[in-house]
Amino acid sequence: MDILPVADSIIILFLLMGIGFAASKAKFLDRNGSKALSSFLVNIALPCLVVISMQIPVNADTMEKTQTTLTLALIFFAISIAVAVIVPMFIPAKYSERGVFSFMLVFSNLGFMGIPVTQAIFGTDAVFYTTLFMLPFNLLVFTIGILMLRPDMRMNFNPKLFVNPGIIASIIGMLFFFTGFTIPSPFYDVMDYLGSTTTPLAMVVTGALLAMMPLSNLFSDYRIYILSAFRLLIIPVIVYLVISPYATDPVIFAIPVLLAAMPAAANSVILAEEYNADSSLASKGVFITTLLSIVTIPLLAVILM
Repeated sequence: MDILPVADSIIILFLLMGIGFAASKAKFLDRNGSKALSSFLVNIALPCLVVISMQIPVNADTMEKTQTTLTLALIFFAISIAVAVIVPMFIPAKYSERGVFSFMLVFSNLGFMGIPVTQAIFGTDAVFYTTLFMLPFNLLVFTIGILMLRPDMRMNFNPKLFVNPGIIASIIGMLFFFTGFTIPSPFYDVMDYLGSTTTPLAMVVTGALLAMMPLSNLFSDYRIYILSAFRLLIIPVIVYLVISPYATDPVIFAIPVLLAAMPAAANSVILAEEYNADSSLASKGVFITTLLSIVTIPLLAVILM
């Protein structure tokens, strides 16, 4: 396999984190600035990305494979959620930290890393099937994901928590997907421009938050390595064992296994920051899982091929 797309994606993410790190150290980006930037991303840029990611053309020829892929996506997330419920119980953590661990176990970096990696391994057709995983991903992030980051809301549930730009964008995006509606230009272009800032700025915020903690804390938290083992290796193996008996199309069935091996989603940090969860823990999780994935993703890809 060509390892360059994997390496390129990871290098880009680390360069962006480096810019955020330097900006924080130079006092260009303080904690208030990171908070404001996260709020912009969560409430404006990310909802635009959600809607744009669901602009997927489906025709009669691809309908059957689309249904199969969406079914696999639901199985994929069901497995991830089950792991995310169980594993944090055995990781020494504060109650508020468990939700951050759970979030990073469920939500991987499907977009920025998942698409180029699957395309490099399985060809252009893989992009379509990878993008389909974004439909349940977007809906779950702004429902179950928020509940994970806000454990206080589980006991005092407030339905207004789900009335947010992200869930509204998810509903609109799914309506557009199932009706085949195409957003006209220039509205599409504006939303595309705004949405495309999500990953770069999220990684800048991650770097800025890393700069605000002692470097010794970055690598010394053994819990992050437990998270990484599940995020990068164990969850993909479970997904493989569950779906392999039903495999008919090798590419469609290999994609969810590979996507399960992506590092923690960049959105983990900005959502943790927005909902007052432990964004420092999320920053460490994104950093370490991304770093280790340069070894684990090629290894898994070789096995799948």
